[in-house]
Amino acid sequence: MTWCFQIQFSLPKGQLSYVEKWPLMKSNEMAFLLGIYLAFILKIGPMVMEHFNAIQMRTILTVYNAIKVANSTMLTFQFLRYIQERGLFPRNCEYDDDVLYTIAALYWKYMVTKVLDLFDTVFFVLRKKYSQITFLHVYHHVFMVMITWSSLKYDPSDHWAFMAVLNCTIHVFMYAYYGIASFGLKYRKYLWWKKYLTIMQLIQFLLIMIHVMIQTHITDCPMHAGTYWLGLSNIVLFIFLFMDFYNKKYRTGTPVDNLKIVCGKHQ
Repeated sequence: MTWCFQIQFSLPKGQLSYVEKWPLMKSNEMAFLLGIYLAFILKIGPMVMEHFNAIQMRTILTVYNAIKVANSTMLTFQFLRYIQERGLFPRNCEYDDDVLYTIAALYWKYMVTKVLDLFDTVFFVLRKKYSQITFLHVYHHVFMVMITWSSLKYDPSDHWAFMAVLNCTIHVFMYAYYGIASFGLKYRKYLWWKKYLTIMQLIQFLLIMIHVMIQTHITDCPMHAGTYWLGLSNIVLFIFLFMDFYNKKYRTGTPVDNLKIVCGKHQ
């Protein structure tokens, strides 16, 4: 058995050559996308919006959140179907071309979902909701795009299928919450369960960490060590960041720090 703790830093680029031809899978495309995103939310967007009132986007947000709920629901069932067929802890080291394509296509759709999540921050800027643009928010969004992209490009496997099920399920509830909130203040009474979203996310991270560790130990072909440690270390970081957010938001009432470079004089 090959153990995950056997560190190797050479990434096995191009395991699935056809993935390189898919949209957003070239390095320059993803670098450009994330560069534009960060430039807009950290500098260009707030600078431009200084000259305009906050944009009311109720219809756009309602449609956007509805699409996100539908998309997350669809992906949840697709990944669940895969787990039902292959098991909660897949142990196969060899797959036929059809199965490999299914794995890659699922993860590409999941990656695109993470790219679409970036619009959350864009909408915050356009609505001048700068207090929502925290370090946790930006880091989480950027990291999820980068890890899903790099895993598909350099180390494609089905070891993250369980993570995708949990994450997509959480996003069904999260964007349902955002959708209801977009209807206006009179619907706030239906959003009493907001803090439980953070609790669900924390439970999600713990379950993913346990699953990945077990999966890596019992399989004869674990994920690449670089992918394993990068994923695991960030899960631990997310746990601490989300716990800090929960304590400040719901226990002590301490203001959650936003990115001062974004807010500038809007703090």
